[in-house]
Amino acid sequence: MEQQRPLVMLGDDGRQFAEAAARLIGSARYGISIALLHDGRRIDSVLAALRQWSKRNEGGPASVAVRLLCTPEVLHTTSVRELAQHVEGAEVRVSEGDLQEALIVDGSSALTWSRQSGNDESATLVTDLATAKALDLLYANVWRAGRHVPEHLQGERLGTDVMRRVLMYLREGHTDATAASEMSVSLRTYRRHVAKLMRDVGAESRFQAGVRSVELGLLPRER
Repeated sequence: MEQQRPLVMLGDDGRQFAEAAARLIGSARYGISIALLHDGRRIDSVLAALRQWSKRNEGGPASVAVRLLCTPEVLHTTSVRELAQHVEGAEVRVSEGDLQEALIVDGSSALTWSRQSGNDESATLVTDLATAKALDLLYANVWRAGRHVPEHLQGERLGTDVMRRVLMYLREGHTDATAASEMSVSLRTYRRHVAKLMRDVGAESRFQAGVRSVELGLLPRER
């Protein structure tokens, strides 16, 4: 009998990837974990396999926990909505940390994939128990630090309000110390907000940040 290789490179073969995803998900006994950085054909294959698995098991067996860890950029994508719609009890968390796109089943086997130059994608089937457990441990650590969706959405709204106030203080010519005091934050925190705002709007100076913010509609034009 031919011994199974611990790592199998799948390359850009979409059919082989889809078959591997379906096989792994179909074998799940207690846990399916997905890390998602991009919306694309790899995750489409994973979701198709999940839909079939869920349909066969009427929403997914209660004994199998399904977790999706994604970046803020893909939280509102079709992939995330479909997962919530088709898999009963699936839990979604948001992370801004370092993620490896992966499908991990029962902590004992996994599929990982990444984008190369252009639209090329490479994938690896992991059947080595030690490697799969290491991936599962990394996933668990990032999962614990991830934010629940309502908490993340609240943070997004708060961040928008904070940036808007920073813009107003910059436009009105307040000193950093005065603005920080008005916002009830430390001077260091206020300056960090200013630096982030300048990066976000692509400005090289505070004056340019004000101009760009008006151009982008973040602040109304003064009469």
